[in-house]
Amino acid sequence: MIRIGILGNGQLGQMLEYSINDLRDISVSMYDLRAHSPSALETFIARVDIVTYETENIAADIVEQLEPHAAKLRPGLNALKIFQNRLLEKQALRDAGIATADFCAVNSLDDVHTAINTLGLPIVMKTTTEGYDGKGQYVLRTPDDAIPAWEAIGKRELIAEAFVPFLRETSVIACRAVNGQMVVWPMTENVHYEGILRYSLFPAPALSAEKAALAERYIRQLAESLGYTGTITLELFETSDGLVANEVAPRVHNSGHWSIEGAATSQFRNHMLAISGRAVANTQPNYAAVAMLNVIGDEGPAEAAEAIHNAHRHSYGKEARPARKLGHVTLVADNEADRDSTITELSGLLPDAVWPPQNKGL
Repeated sequence: MIRIGILGNGQLGQMLEYSINDLRDISVSMYDLRAHSPSALETFIARVDIVTYETENIAADIVEQLEPHAAKLRPGLNALKIFQNRLLEKQALRDAGIATADFCAVNSLDDVHTAINTLGLPIVMKTTTEGYDGKGQYVLRTPDDAIPAWEAIGKRELIAEAFVPFLRETSVIACRAVNGQMVVWPMTENVHYEGILRYSLFPAPALSAEKAALAERYIRQLAESLGYTGTITLELFETSDGLVANEVAPRVHNSGHWSIEGAATSQFRNHMLAISGRAVANTQPNYAAVAMLNVIGDEGPAEAAEAIHNAHRHSYGKEARPARKLGHVTLVADNEADRDSTITELSGLLPDAVWPPQNKGL
């Protein structure tokens, strides 16, 4: 029996556990990071063979406590530390030969002014640690934004990034086994609103074969450079010239939820197979077209999915509150037109600003 412990017991941890509920030789337990105590964590680690995590946003004292147990951690401690910090992340991407926006560290108001002079405007300033779904970010469009930006998210280490004039946001997800075997899921187009992912589309409309191949090359280079084990996500800006890396998630990712019903093997199952030392499995799509719609703030609109034959509703059992991810709905179809018409049926889940999509001239 292989005993896997997951740091975090939110929806990602639950979906990881559910993905292998047919495998009787793997047991799964989850650790509630919100109820952490050093003694509880030591007991948890002692009772499992492998430790993985559903989020890279793990407090520094917990990461320090993981140090003596690094041999159990998959993905490894090095990957966790790198992708907790956006400065380290950007450098790791550059080291792996992956294009990124120009960037610099910011530790003072003077550094903000230096970043403006060095990178030009607009720039995106972010906290180097924590921050997700648009939190911990500030866009500077004029020099007068320096003080408000520093007051809003500063007084701590930040990263300033040159603004990338992108056509759309995409992601590519891969999973690498202990022995180096790697599989890659097809890319998705990801549409955000107010900093939160609203939906992902497979296939990414009008994606060129050249850019798809580049994305796969990038994520393979990244995983290989780190000796990575498990599922890893690379978020990419598509530009008129190519692809520019935005962020990395060293874990399963919201934009890959479509793979539960939409692919031969989900991102969750392959992660659990990989970290337990097994071969990773086929990632080919089960359908010609798939969409994943997030349920944000109110589950009411998602109830309509239960009457739609090609829709699969997932509820996370969370208390409703504004901007909170409460679940997702996956839509599967034999062609993109049928997929998109089903999205329209469920457009109550989406802000008017993001559906129907605008022509981006791709």
